[in-house]
Amino acid sequence: GLLGASPGASTAVSIMLDVMRRCFPSEFPEWEPRLQELVPSIGVSLADDPVLRSDVRAFVERTLALNPELAVAS
Repeated sequence: GLLGASPGASTAVSIMLDVMRRCFPSEFPEWEPRLQELVPSIGVSLADDPVLRSDVRAFVERTLALNPELAVAS
């Protein structure tokens, strides 16, 4: 599913992480633990990790209220 309403939203984070990795190669490893807290799927293929894929999907569904029973109260 899309990350947001914009067609580019689903790729924007991946592209920005790639830009950061390329532009700041010496700093990126230092930032990676914090980035992994924010984006748990960094460096992991969701196709190869069904548990993480399920966790990420559930988080997105709750956050975007895609499943009203699971929606986060605002």
